[in-house]
Amino acid sequence: MRVTQSMIHNDLVLTLNRQKNSLEKVENEISTGVKIQKPSDDPVGAANQNILSSRLNEINQYERNAGDARDKINLIDGNLGQVTDIMQRVRELAVQAANGTNSKFELSEPIAREIEQHLLALVDIANGKDSTGKTLFGGSVIERNSFVAVYSNNVTDGNLDNGRALSGVVYQGDILTQKREIERGQQMDITVPGNRVFWGTNMTIASNTDASNYVARGNESFAIDGVKIDVAAGDTLNEIIRKINNSPVDVKASIGAQNDLVLTTKSPHQMWLEDVEGSTVLQDLGVIDGNNPAPGNNISASALVTGMSMFDVIIQLRDDLIRGDQNQIGGRDMEAIDMAMDNVLRYRSDVGARENRLETHEKKLASDKIYTQDLLAKNQDVDMVDSIVQLKWLESIHGYALKVGADLIKPTLMDFLR
Repeated sequence: MRVTQSMIHNDLVLTLNRQKNSLEKVENEISTGVKIQKPSDDPVGAANQNILSSRLNEINQYERNAGDARDKINLIDGNLGQVTDIMQRVRELAVQAANGTNSKFELSEPIAREIEQHLLALVDIANGKDSTGKTLFGGSVIERNSFVAVYSNNVTDGNLDNGRALSGVVYQGDILTQKREIERGQQMDITVPGNRVFWGTNMTIASNTDASNYVARGNESFAIDGVKIDVAAGDTLNEIIRKINNSPVDVKASIGAQNDLVLTTKSPHQMWLEDVEGSTVLQDLGVIDGNNPAPGNNISASALVTGMSMFDVIIQLRDDLIRGDQNQIGGRDMEAIDMAMDNVLRYRSDVGARENRLETHEKKLASDKIYTQDLLAKNQDVDMVDSIVQLKWLESIHGYALKVGADLIKPTLMDFLR
């Protein structure tokens, strides 16, 4: 095969370009610190880099979510701490008022007035908000106050603040909780509904409607505290009671003296009752009002309801103080206060457990972040020492190639004639 000067020139240019490309690639790696400039440099490495980068961004977001959850839980814990302090002070006042040496004046004036102020403070705490103005104890209802205070101009057997006193507090949130995703597939409750934490005693609802002949007309459903219970066509009251008691709901069902449905909470909270999917089971049994089906305050007017919120407990104590009824103060009022305090402490314990879980989880996220960053660095970061050695070697090779090329491409006859 005849080798021409043109062939030698072309081969030399091709070799120099190849060396120049290699040199440029190493220079880019050193200048950027990243060894994969485009997917074609290392398809597998590029895919791993995308996966690791996505995971790192994910961990950063979960860290922010966990931080937000921790801040809100700490705020709730602080508010519940204030509630505990108030209830302890109320209990001290109740013990003082139950002392048989106190006169009616001593009961009705200074102690009752202080109780009223603690009651107002408790309402303020129950309507507490975070830094963004969202309520803490309204469940998923965050744009309005969780509780509404009702005032009356008639105070039992006496005047308190010119006859105007707080006579009731109505919950207007729901039973849901605010959540944060702290890991892939892991949702964490960060709030406590006010109808649970601010409740004082167990609640009982007796429908007062004879249901001995009740038979479900078709397949229907109702919910207690958000737990759906399905009723089949032909189910009787006994079968409905059995289904309620076999469900995970924190309520016990039984048959009352009037052959009616009786529902009693197993722990202090406001029952949340509703017929769902167009059913009328609870309405037919006389438990809820068909004209006001929205849960929370929809109990039928004919039903007998017992049980008090934390606010009702303090209102009852205040009214007994005004009447000077020391027997009730030392008996039922003290018992109700103790139940309310136990309930608050139970939820404080739950909030503390969530704080501990978040602390542990944040440590895990920090560990996962370091591990992921290390893998990403190994996958994409340049080994500077190795790259600099390779750069010097390529520069030497390029210089040798230029020198060899200069020797190979000799001047031609035309160069001499020129």
